[in-house]
Amino acid sequence: MKRLLMAVAMAFVLSVTALAGDIPCGVTSPAPNETTPTTNVTSPGEIPSGFAEEISEAGLSGLLAVLGLLVV
Repeated sequence: MKRLLMAVAMAFVLSVTALAGDIPCGVTSPAPNETTPTTNVTSPGEIPSGFAEEISEAGLSGLLAVLGLLVV
């Protein structure tokens, strides 16, 4: 009897967590706008940095050299 009670309790817990994301509200989501504004065109995989200045190649090499010396 104890195992049956534990099995029922475990089934209840697992079913509640499985259904936690399903919230029936009866309202459909609005249609997306046809025009999507784009500000910057970036290549895939590139993280846009906003208005931050880019570091030069010499500055990047110097920074990596200093970090390399700190690790050793």
